[in-house]
Amino acid sequence: MLNQLSLPLFEFFNGKNVSDKQHEALFLLSVDEEQWPHVAMISVGEIVAMNEAELRLSLWRNSVTTTNIIRTGQATIVVILGGIAYYIKLSVQEQSILDERQRFVATIASIREDVAKYADIISGVRIQLKEPQPVIQHWKETIEDMLK
Repeated sequence: MLNQLSLPLFEFFNGKNVSDKQHEALFLLSVDEEQWPHVAMISVGEIVAMNEAELRLSLWRNSVTTTNIIRTGQATIVVILGGIAYYIKLSVQEQSILDERQRFVATIASIREDVAKYADIISGVRIQLKEPQPVIQHWKETIEDMLK
């Protein structure tokens, strides 16, 4: 298992060219109080790689996912990129709150790459923004805040 982002993953999470990545959605998994997996979707505008071993997240402050991550200090990101499913386990620490967003610093604990010999992964979850311009602008501002 890996514990650092490969170049393709780093470029995906680098916070640049978000308009080119606007159709990609990621799964963010946490564990709820009853020990059940909790799944949320996030966009490229809510995560940025600081380097190959550290990510920053900006999540809605009062969400179930945020509450779970604060309680456990752990999360897993699932992203499909280049025909590979990546499962990225994170150790997460709270950072400051900015407006309605809770910010986190996440250290990569492990990354597992998943491919099947009998099938090709052709896409992950794809989304269509209803109003791309204001959303992408918001993402850019959020990423700038996370990079500070």
